[in-house]
Amino acid sequence: MPNATVDLVVVGYVSDPHGRGTISLLLSSILTLILCVWSALHFNVPPSNQTATRDALLSARWVIAGIYAPELVVFAAWRQWSSARLLQALVVEAKATRAGSAGPEWTMTHSFFACTGGFAFEFPGLEALSTSREEQESQAPRRLTLTARGMALLARCGHIPDVSRAEIEDKSKANDLAKAMVILQATWMLVQVLGRLAAGLPVTLVEVNTVAHVLCAFAMYLFWWHKPLLPREPLIIRDQSLLPLAAFMYSSSEMSGYVDPNKVQSQTIIKTLFAHLSHYSKTPELETLRLRSAQQASTAQDDSDDPKKPVVTVKGEVRGEIEHAPDSCLAQVQCQREKDKGTAFFERRPRVVSSPPEGAHLSSNDSRRWDCILRSLQHYPFLLEGRASLVHSLGDGIRCTHLKPEQLVASHIGNWPSDDLLRNVDGLVVGMVLWLANLCYGGIHAAAWNDYFPSEVEKWMWRSSAAYITFCGGLWVVLNFLVARFRRLNQFWEHWMDGKKPLWQSLLLGVVVFICGFSLVLARVFIVIEAFISIRQMPESAYRTPEWSDMIPHF
Repeated sequence: MPNATVDLVVVGYVSDPHGRGTISLLLSSILTLILCVWSALHFNVPPSNQTATRDALLSARWVIAGIYAPELVVFAAWRQWSSARLLQALVVEAKATRAGSAGPEWTMTHSFFACTGGFAFEFPGLEALSTSREEQESQAPRRLTLTARGMALLARCGHIPDVSRAEIEDKSKANDLAKAMVILQATWMLVQVLGRLAAGLPVTLVEVNTVAHVLCAFAMYLFWWHKPLLPREPLIIRDQSLLPLAAFMYSSSEMSGYVDPNKVQSQTIIKTLFAHLSHYSKTPELETLRLRSAQQASTAQDDSDDPKKPVVTVKGEVRGEIEHAPDSCLAQVQCQREKDKGTAFFERRPRVVSSPPEGAHLSSNDSRRWDCILRSLQHYPFLLEGRASLVHSLGDGIRCTHLKPEQLVASHIGNWPSDDLLRNVDGLVVGMVLWLANLCYGGIHAAAWNDYFPSEVEKWMWRSSAAYITFCGGLWVVLNFLVARFRRLNQFWEHWMDGKKPLWQSLLLGVVVFICGFSLVLARVFIVIEAFISIRQMPESAYRTPEWSDMIPHF
């Protein structure tokens, strides 16, 4: 029997083996990637009827976007943050202008919750707001979700929801500590890469790709820090006295429009495709109505040199009636409609024109809704100011006012930025921000220009992909800048989107855009795939680690 005292060797502390292995490198990168993509996503309040399958599909789409185009998620976070910041300023200003305004302080958490679809109208009589076309389809609204624009209007009307920050944070699935833990792991990956560069050790392609996601995750958390994570239900506003205002908001929004996909009269292949995919913008009912009145109102439109921008100043009570605008008026409105300069073209869905359903008539719901709209204009006369798209006289002191629609309510708020968000910058500036992020993403991967690659083909494919992504970002930044300076370039693009160019020009430009866009997708897919498959063959020094990193606990 061996002597246990002689054979047994005991020690007090043994450090980990120096260096790292393939599995530890992969696990560290994958863990960081999951945290940066999945954990950083802050979805809006889903529709009330959304199933678990749709939830999973939505998450899958955004995870794929986060893996292959993380700057798109950063852009969405920036747009929501800028809208929330503007909404907060508007609500605080509205509270300050109303004497005796009490209630909890309105914070960025409130604003983010509003932008995410966190407030909704739900009270008896809401179904009566539906259009006759919706009645035929049994799609009468039972809940109207307020957009950021709708919340700003509600605040101006003096109806700011009385809800505390704690009530909103209670709906969030994560707190500041959970977010800080994710940032800590992402920071460790970044510090590790910087340490390798300082020590003269090679940085692997998978680490380069992960660092790009880490930087995007930092930006996401910076913009989304005050946004509740994964709220499932909105806070319901049940004030029955707001029914007239809700009717105005509904009529002003796309919910009140109608498009029959089987009768779409589309000018371009793109619009037809969007129509069949049910991805198009509908003409709000308010754009097809007019206020026929003899009200005491003055307008600068009649004698103005710029008839496209009438200014209505209400004096006294609003009197008149809401009615369908005749085709002659609608033709003028159509000619004078200007696309929102604050909306970038990638935020804007193509608008298609559809013939109204046969047998459409004025229903009892229409009468009730129009009566509510008129009552809201009488109670809040400032609704007329700044919203007139066309003002003209019918003679005998009768004036017709056509109002510009605005996306104030919706069935739910989508996660991709659209015109329901507030904005105070031109759409071209928004475009430059997005493409600048694309340029930075490509530049980070181009920094691995001289890294080791398993084959010569992979090296040049990586270089080509990174260079192409960077080039596309830089090119579109320049193009957006030029279009901002020379509006005729913007008109050319808009006319192509609207199908107003000759067929050969539309086809030629369409082919070029498709090839360039598809190439950009392929370049991004290759970058991500190559980052992982390159691990099969790397220099031995890639597995060495700086001595100081072994003394720091990490995952």
